[in-house]
Amino acid sequence: MQLAVRPAAPDDGTWLVRLLDAAYHGGYSPTFDRDGPLQPTDIWWGPSEKDVSIIEIDKRPAGVLVVGHAGQWLVEELLLQEFGAAPARTQAAVVERVSGHLTHLFQRARQNAVLLRVAETNAFGLSLATAVQAGFANALLVYRHQGPKRVAPHPPGGYHLRKSTPADAREVARLVREVVPDRTRADEVSRVLNTRDGRGFLAFKDAILAGFAAVEVRAGRGDWIVGVRESHRRRGVGRALGASAVSALRARGATPYSTAWALDPVAGPFLASLGFIVERTFLYLEKAL
Repeated sequence: MQLAVRPAAPDDGTWLVRLLDAAYHGGYSPTFDRDGPLQPTDIWWGPSEKDVSIIEIDKRPAGVLVVGHAGQWLVEELLLQEFGAAPARTQAAVVERVSGHLTHLFQRARQNAVLLRVAETNAFGLSLATAVQAGFANALLVYRHQGPKRVAPHPPGGYHLRKSTPADAREVARLVREVVPDRTRADEVSRVLNTRDGRGFLAFKDAILAGFAAVEVRAGRGDWIVGVRESHRRRGVGRALGASAVSALRARGATPYSTAWALDPVAGPFLASLGFIVERTFLYLEKAL
């Protein structure tokens, strides 16, 4: 058996889409931040962000390896076609060679650990993690909305909700920067609130802005975020804003998705209260080098 790992090329796009759709059935893919059916254009990233490689067996495409380089390197995707149907000897040989490739790759980049993200249904990724004795670090839960299309917002007593307007831009921008620590993400939210395709909802207590929800639908997929000032949290303000966001997405034909860390005690109950269920779990597994 010949096994090689080579950089992906544009000609691999259609094959990669088929491989990923077979693995996730059109569901959410955190690797490419995409829910619903993938397109070849969804999988190409700048070399500084991700490396997308093809795993070949006997000179034929058999799998994909995606490594993200932001901070601690992460194996974002590791799939092998029909791994579970292969003979045990072939499985062991492939796992040994790919794990050796990853170890060499991460050592050469002076990483102190190999960090893998593996879906709970990914037999190849789980087998490789077991072979290198990688330990559990965290889990990413992917939620999909399955509640009614119309979720009525119920702001708590003393609060009221309304849609945002261009006149709110400066005040909302200050709030976004306050509650969204990632400056790039904060700038993106502010952009959404000031575009024709974006929708915003604001929560007030008297004349004080307490929270916001931002919604956008582009190319058939929906994005949404809710933020509430610390002094107004744990009162139901976020849930009312979330209900407004979910209803806006469903009204525009988009299925709302969200993600949360398994170790986060707040996000899971919040999403469940809005009608979300867990669609898939991605394990984060770590092996020190």
